[in-house]
Amino acid sequence: MKGPLAVAEIGGTSVRIGFADGCAPLGFARTSPTAAIRTADPAADLAGLIGAAAAEAGIAPARVVATVPGFLDHDRDTVLHAANVPELAGVPLASRLSAALGLPVTLERDVALQLLGESVAGAVAGEREVLAVYLGTGIGAAYLGAHGLFRGGGWALELGHLPVAPPAAGGEAPARVEDEASGAALAALAAVHALPVAGLFEATAAPVRAALDAALWRQAFAVAAATVLFSPRIILIGGGIPAMAGYPRDLLADRLRRALPEPYRRRPPEVRWASLGWRAAIHGALLVAP
Repeated sequence: MKGPLAVAEIGGTSVRIGFADGCAPLGFARTSPTAAIRTADPAADLAGLIGAAAAEAGIAPARVVATVPGFLDHDRDTVLHAANVPELAGVPLASRLSAALGLPVTLERDVALQLLGESVAGAVAGEREVLAVYLGTGIGAAYLGAHGLFRGGGWALELGHLPVAPPAAGGEAPARVEDEASGAALAALAAVHALPVAGLFEATAAPVRAALDAALWRQAFAVAAATVLFSPRIILIGGGIPAMAGYPRDLLADRLRRALPEPYRRRPPEVRWASLGWRAAIHGALLVAP
């Protein structure tokens, strides 16, 4: 028995803490705003969140797995870039979190952990050759092949950073998928039109519908680009955006098929939707924790 496991899922909006014991997740969960770790010492503050959750749950974890919404260095310790939690950039998060908690800590990309969890107990249980794309505050992807997760040079499939348009006049950087199609972009759209984010896809105003239509095409293009590169049998789509009321799942799947090259359209990959929510990270953590 390796002892209880604490799992910290860091997202652009919230940090969720859960636990597992043996080979099963426990029912307890604690959610805090990500602003709680947008501080000068995010590792110490994350340790505080984990410690408070453990105390509330009456659990003494023996090890920790934390997700990272961004680029991890080859050392699996240093966060190179996290667009929605910039305070993590350059932080050796695993070692600092381990020192603060006195426990071994494993870091993993958030989408990779979600995909592993869905492959154990969710929508793609027992499957391989699966491309997962998660549409949330940011946009990320992961690929599970016959021999495990594809890692490329260390931070493969940060799909939200895919360039999609030349720089604007006077600009230096090209437009990227996340600029128009991420949860952060949708929140900005909702703010401009004084609408609640949760009901954005149910809006009827023409300018909002046009912007959402463009965002949906961008999402379809991003998934299609990764599909052409990896040729998966199954595409798994998850994240907070597809869970929004009124999100047009069938339309996204249709546009994805239309965006693929003709040979793919003859026998397109099967599209499935993530079923476990954030708890997929706990199932996935049980596979990567020492």
